[in-house]
Amino acid sequence: MTIPALTFFWSFISHLRSFMYPDAELQRAFEDEEHELRLRQSKIACVLGLILIPAGISIDVFAYPDHQKILFVIRLLATAAIAVIFALHFSRRATAHVSFLTMLGLLIAVASIAVMIAITDGAESKYYLGLFLILFAVGVLTPLNTQEAALISIATLAIYVAGCAAAPPGTLGALWQNLYFLILTCIITTTAAHFQYLRRFNEFSLKYQLAVQHQKLSALDRLKSQFFANVSHELRTPLTLILAPIEKIKADRRLFATSAHELLGIIENNALRLLRLVNDILSLIRLDAGRVELSLKPLDMADFLAHITASLKHLAEVKNISLTLADIDGELIVRADSDALEKIVSNIIVNAIKFTPEGGQIEVTATREAGNVLVKVRDTGIGVPPDKLPHLFDRFYQVDGSETRRHQGLGLGLALVRELMERHGGKAEAASAANGGTTFTLTFPLAVPDSETSDVQACVAGKAAELDALQVFDRKAIFHVAAANSEEVDLLKTESVHTLDTPLILVVDDEPDMRRYLVSMLRDTHRVIEAADGRSAIEIAQRSRPDLILLDVMLPEISGLDVCQQLKGDENTRTIKVMILTARADEDAKIIALNHGADDFLIKPFSGLEVRTRISNLLKAAKLEKDLELTNCELKKKLEQLRETEAVLIQNGRLSALGTMAAGLLHEIGNPLNFMGTALKFAMQHSSVKNCPDTLETMADIQAGYDRIRRVVGDLRGFTTQQVRQNAQPFDIQEAVESALRFTAHVLGDISVKTDFRSERVVRGSPSTISQVVVNLVLNAAAAVRDLAQSRDPEIIIGTRTEGNEVIVTVRDNGTGIDAEIQDQIFDPFFSTKEVGEGMGLGLAVSHRIVANHDGSLLVRSCPGQWTEFSFNLPISPESALGVSKGNHALAS
Repeated sequence: MTIPALTFFWSFISHLRSFMYPDAELQRAFEDEEHELRLRQSKIACVLGLILIPAGISIDVFAYPDHQKILFVIRLLATAAIAVIFALHFSRRATAHVSFLTMLGLLIAVASIAVMIAITDGAESKYYLGLFLILFAVGVLTPLNTQEAALISIATLAIYVAGCAAAPPGTLGALWQNLYFLILTCIITTTAAHFQYLRRFNEFSLKYQLAVQHQKLSALDRLKSQFFANVSHELRTPLTLILAPIEKIKADRRLFATSAHELLGIIENNALRLLRLVNDILSLIRLDAGRVELSLKPLDMADFLAHITASLKHLAEVKNISLTLADIDGELIVRADSDALEKIVSNIIVNAIKFTPEGGQIEVTATREAGNVLVKVRDTGIGVPPDKLPHLFDRFYQVDGSETRRHQGLGLGLALVRELMERHGGKAEAASAANGGTTFTLTFPLAVPDSETSDVQACVAGKAAELDALQVFDRKAIFHVAAANSEEVDLLKTESVHTLDTPLILVVDDEPDMRRYLVSMLRDTHRVIEAADGRSAIEIAQRSRPDLILLDVMLPEISGLDVCQQLKGDENTRTIKVMILTARADEDAKIIALNHGADDFLIKPFSGLEVRTRISNLLKAAKLEKDLELTNCELKKKLEQLRETEAVLIQNGRLSALGTMAAGLLHEIGNPLNFMGTALKFAMQHSSVKNCPDTLETMADIQAGYDRIRRVVGDLRGFTTQQVRQNAQPFDIQEAVESALRFTAHVLGDISVKTDFRSERVVRGSPSTISQVVVNLVLNAAAAVRDLAQSRDPEIIIGTRTEGNEVIVTVRDNGTGIDAEIQDQIFDPFFSTKEVGEGMGLGLAVSHRIVANHDGSLLVRSCPGQWTEFSFNLPISPESALGVSKGNHALAS
């Protein structure tokens, strides 16, 4: 049963390994590396066996002195066998089966211990502990796989049982106890060996994958370099065929108009810029591929620097920058390639011009120091942050790599400088002060003068004559970077002959050539203004309110997307159409632009027809939106007027219904009331009534009730009577107010009444009805101030003032005030806050109707508990005050 069980176990482990490691190639590579590890570790195990097995003699002497000789022989035989195995490790044929050698050595050690167990005490022998050391070595020291460790463990158990069986009969309990711990140790050993093997495999798998990826990346890098080299070569030829004809065409200005020459200048500038980028990329690729062969010759650095600074001086003057070369003592001879040296020095100086603001200074010095020539370029520019300095010469690195950067470039110039300096055996360094300014130091090994030195000046001075057309353009491309960056970037104003009705377009781009191109394309049909950065774009948009903005994404200070978001978030500029210009054609760029509020986006490069078409569509949409907004505003006004008219009609309908009802009541009540009044009058004059005090008192009560009913009837008659301006005429408003005060004098009593007349006196209207309005307002004010007479002195102020062509009449009191909740209801008929019997709530309703019939408005303002002010307006009469009637101020009954 043991052999089938082992076969099954081995098959199961093999299937498990094939499942865990499905990559056969990876498994083979791992086994190759594992073979070397096993060979090394197996040798170590053999050495340990050769040392430790003989060392066990010290145990034999003390533990089993009677068996010392036989134990010595066993140890000697085991050591000799292991020595043979160790020797086989140096045989190529034998090392092919290093796992077998390792397992054989372990089994020899196990067998020797089993024999010693059989000779001594069997299951109770102290040598039993040596098996644990061997199992420990299997799990930790020897790099066996899971099957091998399991096989060694099973063999160890079998050999131990055989050894105990060959020994004299012993205690069965000791045998089971030892077997139990051995079995546990075997399980732990096999598990440890498995996980050790798994760990080694995983580590190797990672290294293997990294190696494979590295090979792939290296292959891709070679392909990339080859591709860029091919592309660069292919681009240089068409660029030459672009630049050469343009140069020839520009030489004869008579062939084209001024606008055509401007476009030719844009083409030439950007072709030179593209050529510069192509040259930098090609130079770096050649350096990487080791295809750059420098022709090192003795050159006088002093003469070379004088030539370079002179050629770049006019570029510095464009930005009003002082470029100076310090005096140089003696000859500074270096061995350098003149082409490479020109790229090195011109790149450094051009970089200084690029980042030095207007009015700055650049100083070039050259000195001899400790066998080297040190060329230093100091500027007073913006400087470099300390954390950026270590990366300044890295490829594609830029100090400001954000979308709001002000300066263009790919970050190749300084990387090329460092590469070329290392090829010259020198080095390039940079230092920057905390308050601005940067110093670049180029260190060249000093050369020993020889016979070639005398030819240096002629080589440098006459070099331009030897250059072919492509080399001439290469040199122009090097110097073009400084010229492009020294151009003014302030707001450019475009002359326009269009009317104010012509759509206004704002072009925002930090590249002058792009702005010139867009302006030249649009100025014939639109008014065009320009901006060079995000901040000025926002200011110009808020000030000029253009109809459309062409907005580049990458702008100095504030990016184009942030500009768009700010403009769309401003109530005053949110209706401006914004078209984003971007070089990114991916979907994410479009989504981001739309999320920032852009109305459209245009991907570079673009055609003029596409630009004009998109602009035309956006302007048409803007006009439609504006017309729609105006129509919407008009509809809102009409709707508001309709609501007001509806409210007036509803109010008039209610008043008409109330008036009809009140008129019917008055007709029915009027005649009986007149009979009652006449009867009371005669009754009061009868002698029997006059002579009887009780009867007289009763008749007085009846008279008071009659008077109250008569007042109610009078109020109803005033409400139901149609108030029209039948007698509209000029009258003195002050006299009308004074007349109302005389009518209410008996009601006011001790209430303080003040007048403040500051208006034109003559107004037009019905003096009697206006006096009635003032009387109603004064009576209301008197009732309000009496409620608080104990806490403050009651006061009523009546005033007039002029506003435009109207007179405003105000009646203000310091009474109880009116709650805000009911201020909209006080002009409704029959609404009253007074106690029952003190009024019907018709006074303010009648007054409101009277003022409305005079084309005015009766308004109220109040602070509850403090004051109330009623005001109404009347038109100033254009007629002279000489014709004003003096006596027609009687109140309407």
